[in-house]
Amino acid sequence: MHKHLNRDDCVCIALLVRKQETCTSIADAIGVHRTTIVRELEKNSDPSGHYDARRAHKRARERRKYAKVKYRLVETDTSLQQLIHKQLKKRYSPEQIEGRGVSVSFMTIYRYIERNPLLKTYLRRRGKKRRRYGTKRIPSRYQANKRSIHERPVLTGLGHWEGDTIWGKERTWSILTHVDKISGYLVASLVRHNSDMVHIHTVRYMKKLPCFSITYDNGSEFALHRMIEKDVNTIVYFADAGSPYQRGTNENTNGLVRDYFPKGTSFVTITNTDVQRVVRILNNRPRKRLNYLTPREVFENKGVRLRC
Repeated sequence: MHKHLNRDDCVCIALLVRKQETCTSIADAIGVHRTTIVRELEKNSDPSGHYDARRAHKRARERRKYAKVKYRLVETDTSLQQLIHKQLKKRYSPEQIEGRGVSVSFMTIYRYIERNPLLKTYLRRRGKKRRRYGTKRIPSRYQANKRSIHERPVLTGLGHWEGDTIWGKERTWSILTHVDKISGYLVASLVRHNSDMVHIHTVRYMKKLPCFSITYDNGSEFALHRMIEKDVNTIVYFADAGSPYQRGTNENTNGLVRDYFPKGTSFVTITNTDVQRVVRILNNRPRKRLNYLTPREVFENKGVRLRC
């Protein structure tokens, strides 16, 4: 069945097209059928064959917005529109309007209101959506494809990382951190807070280091985790929602980083050089849990064997 692609899908497609991957391998990476990728490239590539993720997503949203306008029941019937407006102004709900003999269903009326947001002011709850108690949200494809931390084997040796991001004041920039679970060795970088940049920076330094697994939290910035797995040749796991203790080494290290960049700090005013200075300080600070060796000494195997 054909699936609508979201922004992260478009970014993923653009990156893989740039690497000259086949439609089949791109489809496998984002969890859709091959024909979905073929249609996407045919519709949204420019005449020269270049595929731009931002333009593709914008055009897709415009097509969905104006799709089948001429077939919409309410928009094509002026008298029906006037009747619905009149009833809404009387504070009738869409179900009550349907119950009074209008020729369309209440769901059709709700969809009409969604396309005309000013009409929401006449609804009792102003169009706010509420989830019924006890129900679960349907996970996205990325949520469904996530590998749970409960599937992770017992970790031994170096090269098993925990990752997260530290937000700046503007919430447009963040510090991407990865911490080796055994040694506490930190690698970090100042990045734009989106999945594309997280993928690029993770691959950039993780390909140079031993990396057998990475455990993340559930932030949307890690949506391209399948691409990280492929490009770094590692396995990505995700901690349970609301369970930061499952990534304790990373959470503790983020707290140490926050000593230098407190909450409320504008990350627009700092540079990656500032971040790397803090990384060097923390990697060369002795730790009690490492028998007062530094994370760098342990990670580079310059220290004695650790006490179990």
